[in-house]
Amino acid sequence: MPTALVTGANTGIGLAIAERFLADGYRLIYATAGDDEQHEGPYQELSKKYGEDRISWVNGDLADPKTPEKLLENEDTLDVLVNNAGLSTAKPFDQLTHEDFDTTFNVDVRASFLLAQQAARRMKNGGVIINITSVHEHIPRPGFAVYAAAKAALGMLSKAMALELAERQIRVNSVAPGVIATPRNKDDAEELDPEVPLNRPGKPEEVAALVAWLASDEAAYATGQSYILDGGMTQQVVKLPAG
Repeated sequence: MPTALVTGANTGIGLAIAERFLADGYRLIYATAGDDEQHEGPYQELSKKYGEDRISWVNGDLADPKTPEKLLENEDTLDVLVNNAGLSTAKPFDQLTHEDFDTTFNVDVRASFLLAQQAARRMKNGGVIINITSVHEHIPRPGFAVYAAAKAALGMLSKAMALELAERQIRVNSVAPGVIATPRNKDDAEELDPEVPLNRPGKPEEVAALVAWLASDEAAYATGQSYILDGGMTQQVVKLPAG
């Protein structure tokens, strides 16, 4: 049975990805920031549905550089890593602090870098690493200067990792979601609906489906790419038709 580790697995996109891997027959390493009730509830539900023997719960603050190693300390092998956990820092550019910068990059970039290192060392016969970035890996948005910079950095890190790890048959890609209706950003998603050509926010399960494909043998030739899933939002530079 293949093993997948998903960070931020207790809510939103991460929870949808975690459940998709279980549905596809994986053993899941359910990685969360803490071990309190908000993290335990989804774990109990997944355990009840798919069996406790198929889920290992690990936790730790990804801002701590020791956490990535801790999350995999009991694993000798790994097939798939999904770096999903991240911070969304939204402030006007001139109000951002060095603490905002450091915290965002520590969680969104450094933690993914360190966890990918740990994962790659355990991928004995090939493997897959998928970094969840954002459309803001590719396009900026007012108020997201640090967040967009961090996601862009993670996107480039994915490409560099893909080149270096290819000889070991480890594939690395990014998934860049656009407006996704999750508990954390439900209000923002509703406000942005008019900006999306498909006229609706995406679903976490739709992101999970793309991740599942990238992890599968059907995507065996896919590496070093960023897959945008945004309902066409990044293609709509000007909404007003010409005429």
